[in-house]
Amino acid sequence: MPKPITQWGFGRRQISIAIVAVVALAMVIGVYIQQSLSSIARDLPVTLLDQERDAEVLIREMANLAWAIEFWRSEPGETNRERVRQRLGVATERAEYLRTKYNLDNLVGAAGMYAVARPALQDLERWFEDGAMGHAAGSPSAMWLMQARARDAEAGLIALLGEGRDSARALLRMQEARLDRFSFGVAVLTAFAAMLVLGLVLLLFRQRHILELKEDAETTLVAAKRTAEEANRAKSDFLANMSHELRTPLNAIIGFSTMIKDEMLGPVGQPRYRDYAGDIHASGEHLLSIISDILDLSKVEAGKLELADDEFEADEVMRAAIRLVREKAEANRLSLILRPLDQRVRLYADRRAILQIVINLLSNAVKFTERGSVELSGGLTPEGGFILRVRDTGIGMTPGQLAKVLEPFYQVQNALTREQPGTGLGLPLVDRLVRLHDGQLRIESQQGFGTTASVELPASRVMRNG
Repeated sequence: MPKPITQWGFGRRQISIAIVAVVALAMVIGVYIQQSLSSIARDLPVTLLDQERDAEVLIREMANLAWAIEFWRSEPGETNRERVRQRLGVATERAEYLRTKYNLDNLVGAAGMYAVARPALQDLERWFEDGAMGHAAGSPSAMWLMQARARDAEAGLIALLGEGRDSARALLRMQEARLDRFSFGVAVLTAFAAMLVLGLVLLLFRQRHILELKEDAETTLVAAKRTAEEANRAKSDFLANMSHELRTPLNAIIGFSTMIKDEMLGPVGQPRYRDYAGDIHASGEHLLSIISDILDLSKVEAGKLELADDEFEADEVMRAAIRLVREKAEANRLSLILRPLDQRVRLYADRRAILQIVINLLSNAVKFTERGSVELSGGLTPEGGFILRVRDTGIGMTPGQLAKVLEPFYQVQNALTREQPGTGLGLPLVDRLVRLHDGQLRIESQQGFGTTASVELPASRVMRNG
């Protein structure tokens, strides 16, 4: 028979001390977990996304320069010559931007890429003005040498980016190993704390303090749940940072499938192979858009997306969006209408983000419009702000669907939308980007009669004439 509790020497004071000790241990565990999560989040190479994207932009600009030179060779003239000059300037700016922004950080090969790009651009600038190797400027031989130099530099940049990506991948694996070690340590500490809590439960049970035990258990469960949620959030952030690696192979798939689909290097031979290449290209672009939406939405939600504000013409962005969506609209046999602005409007905002907002709204309208038209218009508000409207004659939404349409991953369900691909991230991403500009997104819809999406930017985003 066990000894009576009174003979064990445990009283209310000892029990209180035990409770305080368990609470102190829980606090220590909580502090440790918080510091570890902060350290991991701080050490995670979140800048790799931006570095790789900027490096890819430099490669793309070098490729655009090579294509511009080739157009100049095929059609000599002042217009194409000026285009080469412009592409030279843009590529040089991108190389300098890569150098100054990352201080030649070599995580994705920034130092080596600058060392390859800068000499090539200097040669091209000199050959463009003075000629190359005894050949007069603008001569076919000089243009051929310029194109070869640009292509060589492009190939070198691609190789360096691949090497840098290997280094970045090794760094990410190291961070993953740290997370695994952290998870093991948390499991050990949690098991130790659970043993102490179990001993306390037995002691409290013998002292007939069942109600106090229940309260302590509930508190412990709440703390454990919070800890699990924080650990899961850290893991999700880590996986989101790794998902950018999918972009590079997808870009390769899209690029090479385009070459096969358009038969750039000669006839394919089998028409079905060309059709398959078209399917690969479309699927790759769709998957790339989904990944880009997920990454952009994650950066906005995490507060890591910074706006690159600059001045630009509002109608320029509107026309660019119409051009990018027109092919899809024509494929669906829809009228795509652009209403010209009544007056010139210059905006001060992130041009890429505003273009993405307009493209997402137009694409969404085209996607859910079976027949009729999609219209883009804009103008100044009485308060001096700027408003963009996208109207369609599509399927529309019920009030219940309208209330949920800005929730991530929500998709309107009916016979038409079930046939449409997507993740339900387009409108939520638009809403976040608009709010980053201190603007407001409003959606008005009636089922069967279409939808109108309005983006209103404040007066602070509109440049005053004079």
